[in-house]
Amino acid sequence: MKLVISVVTITILSSCEKAIVYNGNVNVMVQYNQQPVPDIPVYYYAGVPIKDNSGNITYQGMQLSAIDGSATFSQLPPGQYHFTASVFLKLAHKTVAADTDVTVRKRYRDESNYQILLPLR
Repeated sequence: MKLVISVVTITILSSCEKAIVYNGNVNVMVQYNQQPVPDIPVYYYAGVPIKDNSGNITYQGMQLSAIDGSATFSQLPPGQYHFTASVFLKLAHKTVAADTDVTVRKRYRDESNYQILLPLR
């Protein structure tokens, strides 16, 4: 009897619909002196950086920051990501840069949204 109940329970549970895994959306805010900075290239790579023959890191994606300093990377699969921005800023009369790491986690039944700040220095 116990065996029959166990087999029926396993059969019912295995036939249940699995939850959908949602990817993450990462919203990056680029600022200098606490003010948004538009038109700054924001790059990212996933996992361990891959370098080309010259030793430069190969990035997997890039977006320019909008007028409000934001750049949104949508539907990134779960994993570790590195975001970076570097540019010669006329306002500062120098090259400014910032970078950070984000771990996009696997989520079920709701979207994962991440807000990160890249304060240029």
